[in-house]
Amino acid sequence: MRNIMKIGIDVLGVDDSNKIINFINGYNDDEVVLYIYGMEKDLAKVTKEKNVVKNICTEEVLMSDDAARVHRKKKDASMIRMLEDLQNNNIDVAISGGSTGAFMASSLFMLGRIEGISKPGLASMLPTRSAHKYLLTDLGANVEAKADDLVNYAKLGQLYMKYIYNIQTPNVALVNVGVEETKGSKVYKEAHKQLKEEVENFSGNIEARDILEHKYDVVVVDGFAGNVLLKTIEGVAGSFGKMIKEIFIKNIKTKISALLVRKGIADFKKKFDYSEYGGAFLLGLKKPSIKIHGSADENAVYYAVQQAKQIYKTKLYDIMIETFEK
Repeated sequence: MRNIMKIGIDVLGVDDSNKIINFINGYNDDEVVLYIYGMEKDLAKVTKEKNVVKNICTEEVLMSDDAARVHRKKKDASMIRMLEDLQNNNIDVAISGGSTGAFMASSLFMLGRIEGISKPGLASMLPTRSAHKYLLTDLGANVEAKADDLVNYAKLGQLYMKYIYNIQTPNVALVNVGVEETKGSKVYKEAHKQLKEEVENFSGNIEARDILEHKYDVVVVDGFAGNVLLKTIEGVAGSFGKMIKEIFIKNIKTKISALLVRKGIADFKKKFDYSEYGGAFLLGLKKPSIKIHGSADENAVYYAVQQAKQIYKTKLYDIMIETFEK
């Protein structure tokens, strides 16, 4: 008998909810039932009936809402109703493009931390210059971290890469201001020491300039530096793409040249397209919640759902809980 996955999708909080709805109407997978949450007027646009369960809500989480209190103040908001269903095992994974702060705070409060994890970290897959991808964490859940937190991110990240990408012993690197063990703050020096002692296949410190090389499976950093690093990578990729376009539209010769290399340009654009890497997720919670970009399109939602399927099929979060409870 086929094992049916129940994946929750928050229709609200994104720049254009019609893109989420377009995905729902066009998605066909007999392994998945989509539980969708939104206002009645939004859910009325969902014409697909097979493997879709509509949950009409009366409130929406806004960017202006107090992130730490929204789960108490707006109990009938789409995001909160979805997380409540995840908490109560009515769905298996939750996906939202709404307020990152509210989604993280509400997920933390409602889903609970794995024993031994004091500060769950936000993680996401990112590209390198080769076909290799790596997991970067923390992306901003905690602007301040202790050495123990960085070690936990490494251990959780290794489990993710092992069970989702079949890498038997993923290697781990710590982003620092230099590669020497003596570099960095007191927290980073202690984290390096603990990672060396506790984490198998620890590669040591790396500098940010090496992060896009095909060398590492899990890259660990505190939330402040991780968020700056992520936004820098996104910004540089976007700016570089615009620069390439400007070069090739200068004159007739460059336009002809562009035709010759257009496949390479398309491959570059695809490699750094965030929508193809699924969403960011909180490592260290008892249940999986995935955060997609507020500007997510149909493609981004599709890959987030594929990511949710992998997490469910591998029983990843059960493995994480069991590993840390030992």
